[in-house]
Amino acid sequence: MLSGCATVVVAPVAPEEPVAVFLLDHGGHASLVLPAGEGSLVRYAYGDYRWYALEQTGPGTGLAALLGGTTAALGRGELRGPAEARAVRAQVREGIRQLFELRVGRAASEGLRAELDGIFAANRGTLVYSATYDLEFVRHPIPYSAEHNSNLVVAGWLESLGCEVKGAGLITNWSVTLPDGR
Repeated sequence: MLSGCATVVVAPVAPEEPVAVFLLDHGGHASLVLPAGEGSLVRYAYGDYRWYALEQTGPGTGLAALLGGTTAALGRGELRGPAEARAVRAQVREGIRQLFELRVGRAASEGLRAELDGIFAANRGTLVYSATYDLEFVRHPIPYSAEHNSNLVVAGWLESLGCEVKGAGLITNWSVTLPDGR
């Protein structure tokens, strides 16, 4: 039943100074790639700290993450440009089930990147690198739970970019439509 519930993202209508951002559906969670100037890109992810950053992927860790507020992680990884789907696919080690390119306003993208980089910088003392995800992780100040999971956080990031998001939930099953319904 849950697999049929899609999270639908509607791209913003006529964003000012449009830039490409990339929503990556990895199967169990999602990540977001934003432009970072000079043709570079930055990938961000959110998840349970023990599961994602420390790679403690046993059933106990997974159950704890779903049942209660556990420590969360913010992942960050720099990519080379250009801001194109093939360049993103070529550099992200983690499997990508689906990759969606969206056009959003430059100011919104820069604002979200600054916010996420601020959280990352403020928590740099907790930095852990994961070769599996090829991301550096720091502790995120908001605990991870079923009500504040990776998909809901990524949906919130997309909303801050001017996208409309419908049906975000526990699992990943993303679809993207353009403002004209395509």
